[in-house]
Amino acid sequence: MNTARRRLLVAAHFMCPLLFFTNLTRNPYVSQIALLNILLALAFAAWAWSESERPGGAKLPRLPVAWPLAVFIVIWAASWLRAYFGHVPFFRPSMAAEGERAGMFLLVNCMAAFWLAALVAAEEDSSTDVALGPWTAFVCFWGLLWIAFPSARTRGGAPAEDFLALAWDPYGAFVWSAGLGSAVWLCRRGRLIDFLHLAFATGFLASMYGVCQYFNYELVWPNVLNPYGGRAVSTFGNPNFLSTYNAALMPSALALFLAAKSGARRWAYGTLFLILEAALLATLTRSSWGGAAVGAAALALSPRLRARLREEPRPAGLLLGLALALALAWPASSISSGYTPTFIGRLTEFSAIAKRDGFYSPWHQRMLIWSSAWMMGSEEPLLGKGGGLFELFYPFYQGHILHAHKFFHAMRTHANNSHNEILEVFSQTGLCGLGAFLWLWATFFAAAWRWARTKAGEDPVWIGAVAGVSAVLVDNLLNVSLHFAVPAFMFWWLAGAAMGRGAREGGAFLNWAPSPPARRAAAGAAICACLLAVWWQVRFWEREAWYFAGFKEIRQGNMPAATRSLERSRAWGPREVNAIYELGNAYARSGLPLKAAEAYEGALRANAGYDEIYFNLGTVYASQLGRPDLARSYFETAWALNPLSESVLGSLSAFYLREPAGNKAEALELLTEATAIFPENWNHWNNLGYLLTMDRRWDQAEAAYTRAVEIQPDAPVLERNLQAIAAQSGRPRPAILGELEELRALDKDVAKGDWSPHALRRAEKLVQRRPAFLKARFLHGSLLLANGRWAQAAVELEGVVGRDPRRAAPRVNLANAYLALGRRAEAEAQLRTALVLEPGNAAIRARLTAMGLAP
Repeated sequence: MNTARRRLLVAAHFMCPLLFFTNLTRNPYVSQIALLNILLALAFAAWAWSESERPGGAKLPRLPVAWPLAVFIVIWAASWLRAYFGHVPFFRPSMAAEGERAGMFLLVNCMAAFWLAALVAAEEDSSTDVALGPWTAFVCFWGLLWIAFPSARTRGGAPAEDFLALAWDPYGAFVWSAGLGSAVWLCRRGRLIDFLHLAFATGFLASMYGVCQYFNYELVWPNVLNPYGGRAVSTFGNPNFLSTYNAALMPSALALFLAAKSGARRWAYGTLFLILEAALLATLTRSSWGGAAVGAAALALSPRLRARLREEPRPAGLLLGLALALALAWPASSISSGYTPTFIGRLTEFSAIAKRDGFYSPWHQRMLIWSSAWMMGSEEPLLGKGGGLFELFYPFYQGHILHAHKFFHAMRTHANNSHNEILEVFSQTGLCGLGAFLWLWATFFAAAWRWARTKAGEDPVWIGAVAGVSAVLVDNLLNVSLHFAVPAFMFWWLAGAAMGRGAREGGAFLNWAPSPPARRAAAGAAICACLLAVWWQVRFWEREAWYFAGFKEIRQGNMPAATRSLERSRAWGPREVNAIYELGNAYARSGLPLKAAEAYEGALRANAGYDEIYFNLGTVYASQLGRPDLARSYFETAWALNPLSESVLGSLSAFYLREPAGNKAEALELLTEATAIFPENWNHWNNLGYLLTMDRRWDQAEAAYTRAVEIQPDAPVLERNLQAIAAQSGRPRPAILGELEELRALDKDVAKGDWSPHALRRAEKLVQRRPAFLKARFLHGSLLLANGRWAQAAVELEGVVGRDPRRAAPRVNLANAYLALGRRAEAEAQLRTALVLEPGNAAIRARLTAMGLAP
């Protein structure tokens, strides 16, 4: 291996999983993504150049999966082309943007990693001897250097646009330089075993940091950084990425433990395995737990490891016993807030949560995503919806399901991927792509089964790679990590290592020896493609950095600076929906509606699947640019994508009611569904009553107005509407008008201080006659509280808060009921929520102070 390629691969394995900036890009792993892909592209270019100069031509390993892999890539591209020309022109710009991004990921992050690993594994130096002392010293000393970082680092305060100042730290640069230099020296022979131990070192360091996070001990930053509550993320930014990375490495660590004959080596690999497992447990990612278990079981494919188990079962039994004990005894996170179950609790929570809530979000949300993915693939069964286009089109299919099934309303999401690799492939590339995908992995495991009986099967590095691939594939039957940079890199590296090592044992090589000019021309073309990929990643990083600078400046209220930063982000490209959308927001807040509309339309050309963009476009055209003819389609698309947005519902219904005669059918359909989705929104019921009155559907109109009064008895317009119905239709006076008068009389007496049992009986009778009368129930609960019936008051007020969670008064009274019942923690929670709703309420602050709590 030439020096340049080796050093680039060392940097990819060492830096990319660990390098993490918190204030440079909004997505914290953007720098990892860009750096990893730049290093892989340059490493591939270095290989291409070295092969062009090799005497006798290039020596290429014959890989069993080469044909199915090539066919899959061709089908992926064909599916994208079919989708591009098969959809209306409106979608084509965003399809180009999404296809470009996904294609770059497929070719560089996945295929380049696979090929480079296969080359390393196929090279003649296949020795597996490695001195663990230097690796252990490296991990310990380099890890300890970071403990000094909080006190040695340069303090913050750099401007949002000064990226060098935000990223540069003298002590951090020293630590990184020392670490990278040490890693290059440790991998100086460039063998597969060296890169595996570099990945072990990286995984160990990331895992130790993740476990510390889990137990609320932050080694590096001034504050605990954990956006996922009690779930460890380490330097990976997402617990599901760390979990996949560790699940991929654990089989290799276990294989080397089983193969080792000296106690010191067993101790080292056993410790590594348990630390990787601890971090895996700290992520609380069950799919990766299952994947790691399958990966460990797959090691039985190796005759050598089976023989070692028979020879010395006790060390393996001890390690697996410790691993099982660690899992069973794994405690809840020490983080005081957030999601903190134990290992056992995480495995058994399904039935308890489903019984309590009526659904289990992690499972039923996946059902929503899978249903959408199935619909995508079924729509175009041969070639699917288009390679790389899942995220773009998913919201349109989800929206259809949300309109049809209320059950899924709590599970709405913006899915990047399908959370099941089979459905992921089928939805985008259809049966053709799925067939090539299954052919690929059937070929992979068939070759592994065949090679297991050869010399390759005796190599713990090879079987560890095969088992790691198995672990990640099983993990991604419920996970998405195969579509993110670092875990995908490790997966494809292991896959390439397994294929290259097996090909070397079989002597399967192809000598490609055209004329030197032809070789140089091919190498030149490959190098140009790699440099284009590098430039794409540079643009990607600059775009994200300027986007985050503008994002922060918007939050600071500095609109001119934010606009400049976001315009720079757009200029760098490639197109990205969030960055351009934020530019539209900056223009809108700066009073530039025409530029805002242009930016929002540009965001749709990046990704046309966001209801927020359609809604903002509709608002700008309807309210600021005087183009209601253009606003209508945007509002309707936003509603189709997201029926759960009250803002969209309110704006679209108001738009329809500008011309109720011409839009009556559409408005009726909209408001009928709106009242089902938001049954406590009195304005929707009022508008529905108005439309029904136009059709002279008196019974239904009266029922709609009555429901509105039950929710909001203090709106005079509702009372007038009910009186108008009686006058126009000749019907009797609606019964609720009399009950409304009684409610007002009761409210007036209570306001004068009448909390007597007589007032309570009046409230009880009113609630019995009109159970849906929200204010009556509030008065009833408050009177129960005043009369010492605390338990009944708590039940009544809980119902009021459940129906109207945005009012502070019911929460305050509920807190008083809880206090009377001795439920202090629940009382505090209600008072604090009430204070959020009414920050200036001195009575709530005084109540918290009286409880001995800080407001």
